[in-house]
Amino acid sequence: MSLHRALSLLTLPLVLFSCASSPDTSGGSSTEGTSGGVSSLVLLDATSRAGLGRSLTDGATLDLAALPTVKLDVRVDVDGGTPASVRFDLDGVVREDDRAPFTLAPDVPFDTLGWTPSEGTHTLTVTPLFVRGGQRVAGTSTTVRFDVRGADVSHLKYVAVKGAVKVYDLDRNYTLVRTIDVPGLNMPRGIAASAVTNRLYIPHWGDRDDPKYAGQPRFGYVTCLDLRTGQVLWNRRYTPSIDSLAVTPDGRKLYLPTGEETEAGSDGFWYVLDAATGDELSTIPVHVGAHNTVMGPGGRHVYLASLAYDELSVADTSTDRVVGRVGPFSGNIRPFTVNHAETLAFVTVDHKSGFEVGDLRTGKVLYSVDVQGFPWTDPTTPTDRTTQSHGIALTPDERELWVADHSNRMVHVFDVSGLPGRAPVQIADIDVREPDGSISPKWINFSRDGRLAHVSSGAIIDTRTRRRVNTVDNTRYFLQVDTVRGEPVRAYSRYGVGYGDPAR
Repeated sequence: MSLHRALSLLTLPLVLFSCASSPDTSGGSSTEGTSGGVSSLVLLDATSRAGLGRSLTDGATLDLAALPTVKLDVRVDVDGGTPASVRFDLDGVVREDDRAPFTLAPDVPFDTLGWTPSEGTHTLTVTPLFVRGGQRVAGTSTTVRFDVRGADVSHLKYVAVKGAVKVYDLDRNYTLVRTIDVPGLNMPRGIAASAVTNRLYIPHWGDRDDPKYAGQPRFGYVTCLDLRTGQVLWNRRYTPSIDSLAVTPDGRKLYLPTGEETEAGSDGFWYVLDAATGDELSTIPVHVGAHNTVMGPGGRHVYLASLAYDELSVADTSTDRVVGRVGPFSGNIRPFTVNHAETLAFVTVDHKSGFEVGDLRTGKVLYSVDVQGFPWTDPTTPTDRTTQSHGIALTPDERELWVADHSNRMVHVFDVSGLPGRAPVQIADIDVREPDGSISPKWINFSRDGRLAHVSSGAIIDTRTRRRVNTVDNTRYFLQVDTVRGEPVRAYSRYGVGYGDPAR
């Protein structure tokens, strides 16, 4: 087993839980004056919520290869009345559930469905909390130590190209392991996936340039596929166009921009779609040229950028309304990303070789950073894009920011570990040009462990040595999906968002 894979297996469960606090209250359905204990920890199928016919006990071994699913959950049964809540401590990571039935995994899935444990030994402590005399009182805790095997994780990169989705194995140096034919897929404009619902979404232009549509309103498509089987589940048309979309962490909603081609003078907007069907739920008006969409890692906010607008819009995913803006930046916004805490935005803009840093809390621009040694170059023809820096990504540990240089066929690396107090510092320049110089880098993201950078020109870069280790397809539309026994357990953003650690 590779070191990359071993590290990922050790860290996989940490994404499934978050610290939470419960209010000290005498309300709820708890039984006054009781302080019982745990009678059983029942193993569940997280998808059907049905029991798997066994309990999680001290000294147990869970062989995921022998279970009917790898998407699990644990239900707590309690003696001595109904508690107000139950606290779970799994390997030192705490979550508290205040709604019966009390389960280890959150009621609303977040990026993954249920709980897929990593291989190795784990410790789970479960404590029911009751109310007595208006005060919360802990019942008797139960601790179980158990081993997990059969949890071998595959780290896959899904890459959208004309007519197909190619699947590469990151653990085998981007070996092509599968090609999914997608008839009609033409000119992709984005890609997003949900491991909660096992779905892959690709917005594209399809056949809209066919002469049979001459004189008709413009449009685009979104194709939805099953991540496991590759089957097309639906293909929907949207007017006036489509662009790079995002999906909520629970897999329930899509945010689809109406495209950079929106006619001048009209209002650009984002569709809010039911991710299960593609049906329209609502719209969010922003500005002409609706283009890039970044889902905040916390799921509460989605960040919307129009390429004809110099402010970044922030929308609340519970109301689907714009609640704030960041900027103005020095030019119209092109590719951008955010850190895991959603305190900083890193933005590329037109007419600039470099990037700018915005404060997501105050809405102010903190820094404007120029690439040293590679200044802005005027377009050589009137039809050239006005964007030299097109593509930007944080390393998963958020210590570095990589910026694609369309004009010079380079990637520039900055140390951003001192933010917000210290300005970014340029520390490296990586030549990613092809032998004939025909392909320009316009997008970047990283493997979740931070080991590899994937550049849209096709270059795969070792982030430690900063050297190319492979070359794949020339496309901007790719993302990572982790699977166990063929079941997606985690899907990551196309955008190079931060995670705050190397392999959380």
